[in-house]
Amino acid sequence: MGSEAYSLRGGALVTPDEVIPNATLTIANGLIMELNSAPAADAFDLRGKLVFPGLINAHDHLNGTWWPRVGPRRPYVNVYEWLADLDESPIRYDRQRNAVEDVYELGMYRNLISGVTTIADHFYRIDGAEFYTRFPIHVLYRYGRTWTPRARTAWGDDIPVEYSLAVRTGQPYIIHLAEGIDADTAREMDVLLSVGALGRNTLIIHGISLRPDDMQMMARVGASVCWCPASNLYLYERTADIPALLRAGVNVTLGTDSTLTGGLNLLDELRIARRAFREQAGHDPEPRWLVELVTTRAAYALLLDDRRGRIAPGYEADLLVLQGGDRDPYTTLVESEVQDVALLICGGRPVYGDSEYRPMFEKLGPDFTSISVSGRTKLIAGDPLRLLARMSETVGRKIDFPFLPLSR
Repeated sequence: MGSEAYSLRGGALVTPDEVIPNATLTIANGLIMELNSAPAADAFDLRGKLVFPGLINAHDHLNGTWWPRVGPRRPYVNVYEWLADLDESPIRYDRQRNAVEDVYELGMYRNLISGVTTIADHFYRIDGAEFYTRFPIHVLYRYGRTWTPRARTAWGDDIPVEYSLAVRTGQPYIIHLAEGIDADTAREMDVLLSVGALGRNTLIIHGISLRPDDMQMMARVGASVCWCPASNLYLYERTADIPALLRAGVNVTLGTDSTLTGGLNLLDELRIARRAFREQAGHDPEPRWLVELVTTRAAYALLLDDRRGRIAPGYEADLLVLQGGDRDPYTTLVESEVQDVALLICGGRPVYGDSEYRPMFEKLGPDFTSISVSGRTKLIAGDPLRLLARMSETVGRKIDFPFLPLSR
C-alpha cells in the first residue's frame, strides 16, 4: 500500500501522547517516515485539520453485521440466553441469505466511515488470507480464539491449544468471558486459570461479571478487557465495572460488538462509553482517555503497539483527519459523526474523505466512488452502494442500515 513518498503539511498531529501544531508528516511505502522534515515533492495541505492515528475497533463480529438489533426477551441474564433467541430470529435469516463475503464487506464499511483502520474480527477462521486482505482497511484475523468458555471448540481448537498458538506466534488470544450477570458467568475466569490461559496476550471481551480477584490477576499479567457498553446495556442493562478495572490496573479498550446488539459504529460507541462511565464513576472521563481506548490501549491489547495506534516514525500510516476548531482536540474526536471525517488514510492510501482530496485519491488511492454521507459529498474506496443494491436484491426488498447512511 502507498509506495509513493508524499507529505501532509500544516495539520495538528494528535499523536495521541501530545498535540504537535502545524506539522509536516512524510509517508512512504505505507509507513510514517519523518515528522517535521522538509515536505516531499507531493504535499497535501491539512491546515486547520487535526490528525489522529486511525482508530482501532478491538471487537467486532463482521459476519454479524445486520439490522435491526435482536433482543426480544431482554434484559438477559447471560449471552447464552440471547443466543437461543438469535438462532430463531428472522433477522438472522435475512442476513444469512447473503454471501459471507458481502456481509463482511458491509461490516467493513460500517467501520471505515467511522474512522476505523483496524478491526479485530472475532469469528471462526475463514481459509485464505486473501479473504481478509482484500479490504481497504486492516481486518485482524491471525490470533488465538475461543467463542466462550462454554463453547470452547466452536471457533477454534481447545482453549490450551488456541492459547499456546497465540503465545507461540506472538498474537493475541481473544475470548468472550463473563458476559452476563449471573453466578455461572462470574465463574468463567476459573476455566482460563485452570488451563493457564491468562497472560499478557489475553483479551477478554465484555467482562461484565469479573470478580475483584479476577481483575487483580489480569493486572498482574498485563491482560486486557475490551469494553462493549452499547451491546452490554442493550442486552443486560449492565456493563463492565470500568472504575474497578482501572483501580486494579487493567488495560481497557473499546469495541462495538456486532450491529445485532451494539451501537452504530465506533464513534457512537465512544459517546456511549462516556455516558456509561459517568453513570458508574459520577463524573465524565477524560476525553484523552477515551481516545486512548481506540488507539494506544487497543494497540497494546492486540499486540500491535509497535506499529499502530500512534503517529510516530516507523509506524504504519493509518491516519484519521478531522476539521479542527476551538475545542480540545480529544473532545472533537469523541463528538464527531461519520460525516465529520475529513480524510481517512490506511497504509498510506486514502480510503474515505472529502471531495477536496480527490487529487490524493486519484494519485494514491484504490478505485473509489463519490457518495453522499448524511448530506455531505465524500469519496470512498470501492462501491458500497453497489454492495447495498446487491444485498437488497438478495433479500427481495430495499434495505437501509442506520450505520451506513449513504446515498449516491
